[in-house]
Amino acid sequence: MAFQLAVVILIPIILGIVTVSPFDEPQIEEPVQPKEIDDEPNFGMLYFFMMIIWFFFLFRILFQLKKGTFTLQRKY
Repeated sequence: MAFQLAVVILIPIILGIVTVSPFDEPQIEEPVQPKEIDDEPNFGMLYFFMMIIWFFFLFRILFQLKKGTFTLQRKY
């Protein structure tokens, strides 16, 4: 059960760090030129699949909470 909680907490954090820029870069007005090929990797599909996994784990936890079968075992 702790693994499910870790996944639900860590996936949005990792995706936020990888895909979201910390600030908007300033816009520089330049004459119109053809677009250059972007060398940055595209994380669109990775983001999509990671969010599907995240929703699966979230719905599973919510379903187990509703049934009353979601428990965490503490081991000391």
